[in-house]
Amino acid sequence: MERLEHHSRFELTNLYPDAAYTTSDPYIPDINHGIADLVNSGNEIEVVETTKGGVVSRLWLHSSSHRVTPIPYTDGRFDFFHRSLRGWRKVLFNAFLPVGYPTSVSSDYVAYQTYDSLQAFFSTITSLLANRALLQGLGVGDANSSATFAMLLTILKDAVSRVATIVFAHRFGLSIEPEAKRYRFLADLFNDTAFFLELYSPYFGSWGKVAALCTGEALRAICGVAAGASKAALSLHFAKQDNLSELNAKEASQETAVGLIGLLVGTIVVRVVEDHRAVVYLMIALVFAHLWMNYKGVRCVEMNTLNKQRATILFDWYMNCMEVWTPKTVAEEERILFWDGIIRNANEEPVCRIDFSTSYGDAMGPARSREEVIVVDGPVHTRFIRPYAPGRLAQIKILMWDEAEAKHVILAWFMAMENAWFMEKGVPYGNARKPDSDRPSDGQTRIIDGVNFSARDELLWDKLGVKSWDLETGVLETGGAARLNVRVTRKKAE
Repeated sequence: MERLEHHSRFELTNLYPDAAYTTSDPYIPDINHGIADLVNSGNEIEVVETTKGGVVSRLWLHSSSHRVTPIPYTDGRFDFFHRSLRGWRKVLFNAFLPVGYPTSVSSDYVAYQTYDSLQAFFSTITSLLANRALLQGLGVGDANSSATFAMLLTILKDAVSRVATIVFAHRFGLSIEPEAKRYRFLADLFNDTAFFLELYSPYFGSWGKVAALCTGEALRAICGVAAGASKAALSLHFAKQDNLSELNAKEASQETAVGLIGLLVGTIVVRVVEDHRAVVYLMIALVFAHLWMNYKGVRCVEMNTLNKQRATILFDWYMNCMEVWTPKTVAEEERILFWDGIIRNANEEPVCRIDFSTSYGDAMGPARSREEVIVVDGPVHTRFIRPYAPGRLAQIKILMWDEAEAKHVILAWFMAMENAWFMEKGVPYGNARKPDSDRPSDGQTRIIDGVNFSARDELLWDKLGVKSWDLETGVLETGGAARLNVRVTRKKAE
């Protein structure tokens, strides 16, 4: 979409003498009356059509005789060839990019889709090489192999795939959205592992072949669940103008086009490369390129929702420097696969782990150690603090009260981190006091230049909003979102 720079404010004023220009774009007048008045006035008018993002997409000329004709965009400097080239470019953009691009998507959309298309290209070629080995594993070309064996093996693979899909979705379904970047990368890691199992399946015995192919099919099924669910979360992040369905449709068009190119190249590769050793070396190179493109793709995504890792990075920096990082800066510090989840104190010493409880029993822990647990009520949650002991870190379990919202869950995590900030590694309970006569403390505050800084500081939450963090979407709780509500059933005897 091009902005029409050959128009001037003066020309638009002549077209709309009664228009009041109050918008930031000089080409989009803020008209005081409806289009019906202009159409019925008998004058020749020009209609400016824009996208949701405010980018001019078309011009129409409405004549006094009510004839409507499109106005082509040209400033006279381009010959017919260049105009045709621009036309084809526009067609390609409309076919593969969401309507209203770039304002209809987030700023990291193009970078991610570029890497995603490249990884799909390498994956297509790799799959062709693996499929040839798969056919050999099923007995194609082997006079000693029977059609019955191939059919039974296919049925077994399909059954294993379906079971793996159900089990993985049940076990990890709630964890995929909060960790969308991690599971998007893991999906292709599983898929590439399946490729290698298929590649070596012809060289195994009968039972080894069955085990390799069934394991590969299970990994591919897990890849499908993880990739589909994580892509849905990423697409929701990219879509900015209620265009989630269209964005997914255009992504399918992109993958189809890249897949066609990959098929053409892969057909030549499969025809030329037949030596087993050469195939293995080529597979290793393709898989490395595939995973690297996938890793680069998820690294460039700037999620503005707060999961455990992003919330930890954000609040730890706030407690150190009293500044709130943007989603882009946090994304640069975020780890895709290996995040230990250990919370450190003000001295950068590992002191505890924080997590949300899946139940009240989980929060209180094993029966033998429940007397050691300190229960601290927060404004919208309760923290269950298990002490530090030699050889193990302290643990803070969070259980939210009934009717807690997403922003309350974020606050609870920040308050638990604030608790850990003041902990000392050698002190059993950190800053939570154990004496029976004293009530456990509810955290402390850091004071700089007479100003208190804590998880409930209004300055922190104002900055979170200014830096475009989404505080209304809850992705911190990766398991079942347990909620707490209590009542006294029997009073203690006096």
